[in-house]
Amino acid sequence: MRFAHLSDIHLGFQKQEALQKIEQEVFEKTLDECILRKVDFILIPGDLFHSNIPEMRVQKFAFAKFRQVHDAEIPVYVVYGSHDSSPVANSVIDLLAETGYITKVTRVKESENGKIVLDFIQDKTGVKIAGFSGLKAGKDREYYEKLDRDSLVSEPGFKIFLFHGGISEVKTEQSQKGEYMPLSFLPKGFSYYAGGHMHRFLHNEYEDYLHVVYPGTLFSGYHSDLEENANGQRRGFVLVEFDDKVTSVDFIEIKKADYEIIEIDAENRKADSVNIDLADKVKKIDAAGKIIIIKVEGELTYGKTADVDLSAIREYLSQSGALAVNINKNKLTSREYKITEAKGKNKDEIETNVFKENIGELQSEQKELVGDPGVLLAKKLLKELGQPILENEKKMEYLQRMKQGAFGILELKIDDS
Repeated sequence: MRFAHLSDIHLGFQKQEALQKIEQEVFEKTLDECILRKVDFILIPGDLFHSNIPEMRVQKFAFAKFRQVHDAEIPVYVVYGSHDSSPVANSVIDLLAETGYITKVTRVKESENGKIVLDFIQDKTGVKIAGFSGLKAGKDREYYEKLDRDSLVSEPGFKIFLFHGGISEVKTEQSQKGEYMPLSFLPKGFSYYAGGHMHRFLHNEYEDYLHVVYPGTLFSGYHSDLEENANGQRRGFVLVEFDDKVTSVDFIEIKKADYEIIEIDAENRKADSVNIDLADKVKKIDAAGKIIIIKVEGELTYGKTADVDLSAIREYLSQSGALAVNINKNKLTSREYKITEAKGKNKDEIETNVFKENIGELQSEQKELVGDPGVLLAKKLLKELGQPILENEKKMEYLQRMKQGAFGILELKIDDS
């Protein structure tokens, strides 16, 4: 017998059309592999979607694919992740469960002494499955502290525990930041621990905790995942064979895209020098049909971070046939201009103080852009650009509305030529 374990798919994360296509194709290929290999069931411990209610195109795709899995008579067992759950609203996972395409694993009932007792779900193979969903900001920790582990440990048979969260003992130097819980939070003595949340394939064994496994993300849930993909990180799912115990745990790679990564060290350099270096490296690569990752970091000695002309580089790569261009300059700073932190009692006060602290760095002969007038103008512009897209409003209509509003505030004319 065999089962598939996949996690952290983050359907709906990608906003670029080319990356959306890859995101869906990788997931589709993974489920096709599960059907082809005739797995007995599939485990998905969280972050199937990037939000609890993704946009309609994502929902339609997911429903169609899970229907194929359902028609192949392969059960899918799921717990929520920190992304696809909501404490105040339903999730599209609930809709999938209502159709019978998936089964939510977490079955909780509280006993009289305040302990949380979990019920098992029994698969047609006889495997018993229990688990906990993951919540944002480590709020699930209090549930683990109340968990009645004795009832779980005493249950006989082949048992699987689904969970979404980081384990301290499993954490590596490359693991994403966040809260991690101790391994002891999980009930002992299960045959397999199907984890989600950590975005790399990890398979560890401990005393009383055999086969603690994370399959990692299938493609990308964060921009850093794309960077790791470009550096050779394998992505895929886990295929587990078992009888009365686990006999093998194999990582099945699902590869879809080609990458090129360009890394620039801007430390103690001028912005012009960085631009020349960046342009030179870009011209040496074959961008056609690839995802291009550009990473620029370090402190400039001269010039602002905006002087590093990444928009021109993006345009050049797009014209060269790149599927997508992902730019990371979060760690690029300048000695000439640094954002000064500011505090306040509320959001409005913080925004005002940030602008007041930093607008003095702006050198301009236009008086309306500096001092108190500049702060007022900046706040108006921020409010205008913060408006959400309206229901049934097309993307181009939204962008045009934002452009008109911003130009109106700046008292500039729009050149529609």
